[in-house]
Amino acid sequence: MIKSLILGLGNRFTILFVVAFLLTRIRVFRRLVVKKNISVKDKVILSVFFGCFGIMGTYLSVPYGGALVNTRVIGVVAGGILGGPIVGLGAGLIAGIHRGILGFWEIGAFTALACAVSTPLEGYLSGVMGKHVRGRKHLWIYAVTMGAVAEALRKFAVLVFARPFETAFELIMTIWIPMTVINCLGLASFFLIIQSVFSEHEKMLAEQSRLSLKIVDEMLPYIKQGLENSNNEKLVNIIHSMSEFDAVTITDTVKILAHAGLSTKRHKAGNEIVTTLTTEVLASGKVMTIDNCTEPECERRTCPIKAAIITPLIEDGQIVGTMKLYKALANSITAIDHELGSGLAKLLSTQLTLSKLEQNKSLLARAELKALQAQINPHFLFNSLTVIGSLCRTNNEKARSLILNLSEVFRKTLNVNKELVPLSVELDHIKAYVEIEKARFGEKLEVKYETSKNSELLLPPLTLQPLVENAIKHGLWPKDEGGLVIISLKEHEYGATVSVHDNGVGMNEETIFDLWHERENTSDSIGFKNVNARLIGTFGEISKLSVSSETNRGTVVSFVVPKQK
Repeated sequence: MIKSLILGLGNRFTILFVVAFLLTRIRVFRRLVVKKNISVKDKVILSVFFGCFGIMGTYLSVPYGGALVNTRVIGVVAGGILGGPIVGLGAGLIAGIHRGILGFWEIGAFTALACAVSTPLEGYLSGVMGKHVRGRKHLWIYAVTMGAVAEALRKFAVLVFARPFETAFELIMTIWIPMTVINCLGLASFFLIIQSVFSEHEKMLAEQSRLSLKIVDEMLPYIKQGLENSNNEKLVNIIHSMSEFDAVTITDTVKILAHAGLSTKRHKAGNEIVTTLTTEVLASGKVMTIDNCTEPECERRTCPIKAAIITPLIEDGQIVGTMKLYKALANSITAIDHELGSGLAKLLSTQLTLSKLEQNKSLLARAELKALQAQINPHFLFNSLTVIGSLCRTNNEKARSLILNLSEVFRKTLNVNKELVPLSVELDHIKAYVEIEKARFGEKLEVKYETSKNSELLLPPLTLQPLVENAIKHGLWPKDEGGLVIISLKEHEYGATVSVHDNGVGMNEETIFDLWHERENTSDSIGFKNVNARLIGTFGEISKLSVSSETNRGTVVSFVVPKQK
């Protein structure tokens, strides 16, 4: 008897097995199954689906002794483990109520009430287990365990509700083992199929991510200037050669920028965008998949391109164009193609945004440099002109020399366009500046240069002049006897240290703090902070300014320039 029940259930289980396998091929079901966080709508759909799965198990049952020996538990337990307590309870209620209704029609009436009561409880308990084990490996083991528990609950319910008790007990002793064996095997098989869905999805994502990153890595050198550059042909050729798409197009918001692969005259670079599908993507910012292109704007009905993925390209939050990936066969866009296209567009959009931010950062650095260049103290200019004017009567040659020095200072200050300049250029600038200051203060000012003439050190322009100016203005001018400024360079294995040292009045800790943090920025603090910011922006935190000062002893401002290639 037990053997015949197992064979009977086994034959019916085969049908459920085929149905389960076919369901995993359906896109909607796969999408619901692989979701980690499902919405209320998804839970309702899963409840109905697994409830119907349980009802199918009821209809494929083997009648025996007034009962229905069935595989209903497979659908209910599977729904609970995959969807959680709500899905399990919902599926159990649907399958249980249906089983109770069959009892009113005298179909398996002996166990109808017991099954109607126990089935929702089985689903809910399966959902509780699923909530704690979801995401673990070997999920089928937990499903088999829950299947055995569910069968035990159902048999206990039969003993409670079915009468006479002796008949119920005899029935249980006969069907318990075959139902437990078949349903546990069914749950194990079902979850192994589900596991293959998860594995396939993970492999698909891994392949998509690997290929996307590989393509973007190849494209990086060509997207640093945004879409409006001459490298777009290289971009589409890279995507076309490294993927299985038959053609690739990149557009801006108005025209085609580049195309590679199968094409017609309409796909030529420079042509305006004429298709409504591309316009819709530009307007909505959503990815669009076309399985069989029937664009009315196409001038050739024999166009070799039949399927496409159109993705928006977004730069700093703004849609700046599209990337279109084509295939020659209709309905040939696979899930991997869709994931690859979407992922590639996101990565490309991210790189475009980063490139724009990098360009903005460069423009900001240039603006800061121009701001520093504009901070030439008007008093310095007026005082210099006053000195030169007085020398014109007494020492024409000296006045002429100072005019040349002043012009040199202005020329170097106002016409610096390079990001880095040699140390020698910086020193020439300082020497011209110092000569003007010496004309005002005579022998009270002395400047020494302890640097190597052959040094190939490169610095951001106007790095040293503001530091030397501060040393003279705040360190030496307050001293009646003047003083000395030493500009030194000490090279070491990891780079070089540049220092501006004066023996002036020095600063206390409060003054140093104000220099760094003064809220009302003076021209001196702005210049100091500007130099510090540009050094850090160019070489990193290692190059930030260091200030060491002692009252009436002098001040040393230094910074490190890392070893340069």
